[in-house]
Amino acid sequence: MDQPKFSLVEIILGTLFSILIDILAAIADFFTIGILGFFIQAFTWLVFTFWFTIKGVKVTASLAKRFIIPMAVQIVPLIPTLAATFLVTTYLENHPEKLGALQQKTKKIIPKKS
Repeated sequence: MDQPKFSLVEIILGTLFSILIDILAAIADFFTIGILGFFIQAFTWLVFTFWFTIKGVKVTASLAKRFIIPMAVQIVPLIPTLAATFLVTTYLENHPEKLGALQQKTKKIIPKKS
């Protein structure tokens, strides 16, 4: 039986930490006209990416994939973006069948160069 990469405790703690960072980034954005919050979230995403790499996460295995999920989450306004990005990444990693279906759909949209 395959165990999920992320346990429930890791997901809960990661989500709480992400929400805290999102709150800090929102406060920083308010006082610095949207600049400091971006850097706080970007640095935290690098830390998460490092953690994902250590755990052997396939969702963020390539450089392009490390930026696709955060950019896709940024499309939805008014959500805690770092927390949503963390949750999407852990969900896709714990449910590889969903990731396979997503990859098939993106292959149809973005054909491979020959």
